[in-house]
Amino acid sequence: MTTSYKPEPAAGSLLTGKWKGRPYRVLGKLGEGANGAVYLVSGGGRRFALKIGLDAADVQSEVNALTAITSGAGPLAGFLVDTDDFVWRGTSYSFYVMKYVEGKQSSQFLDKEGPEWLGVIGLKLLAQLAHLHERGWVFGDLKTENVLVSAYGDAHLVDFGGLSPIGRSVKQFTEIYDRSYWNAGTRTADPGYDLFSFGVLCLRLLNAGGECFRPGLLPQNRSPELLLRAAETTPSCRPYLPCLRRLLTGGYSSSREAFEDWRAGIYSRYARPRGSGGALGFGFKTGIAVSAILFLSVVYLYIRDLL
Repeated sequence: MTTSYKPEPAAGSLLTGKWKGRPYRVLGKLGEGANGAVYLVSGGGRRFALKIGLDAADVQSEVNALTAITSGAGPLAGFLVDTDDFVWRGTSYSFYVMKYVEGKQSSQFLDKEGPEWLGVIGLKLLAQLAHLHERGWVFGDLKTENVLVSAYGDAHLVDFGGLSPIGRSVKQFTEIYDRSYWNAGTRTADPGYDLFSFGVLCLRLLNAGGECFRPGLLPQNRSPELLLRAAETTPSCRPYLPCLRRLLTGGYSSSREAFEDWRAGIYSRYARPRGSGGALGFGFKTGIAVSAILFLSVVYLYIRDLL
């Protein structure tokens, strides 16, 4: 049922589940989309993200998808916390509660910490995408705004409203991350769709391809080759070029293969000995070598947890 108006609970409001009776105190609004709004809430001494849907069928569809991808072990385990309805001014609305991810948008994180952190961020995202794909789902609307990063490059996908079953049409997308927009394939939900979007995401995070993303680029001028030229002429993209080429041209048979290739690239960059140089073969100042060791330690810990 789609309602003619939407609930707007103010900070301090108490939302109580109609069926399970769990109370959630609204702390503020996190964001709003076409099919609902997400609020920061507290309950049981913890903070969560609570999404109120405007259409019960849409909410149920999202809950079904989230249940499929967050049950059992894996990088998204425990993400879905609760589902219920609540009554607002005499009308019943459906909601679901998710783990609250506290962090910065991915672009803000890299602007502050430096482009080398794309290695860890990319590793985390590819692990989550592989998890989704192996359970039969595509994320769809992968973009900088839908990736939050906390300390040590701990990246998380957020806003799962665009989840689409593999083989169906992509439910939600943003043009500049869309494979079809770049004449690089269809808008059918398959792992390659997300991997292409991930490649564009990397370009955006590395500040590559400004001309590619200008408004009004004619359809006949859009192509993956244009994106690749932007990557090849941007110094910050150089360490990731082998992966970017395959991401943007459909060169991976699966997201798991992309994850393994990305992981190998990180180790090759940070751990490969180079002559008789200093720690890790960098031959740089001690402080830089130590930073590299710490960075590689973070990579190792994430890989250990993701596999």
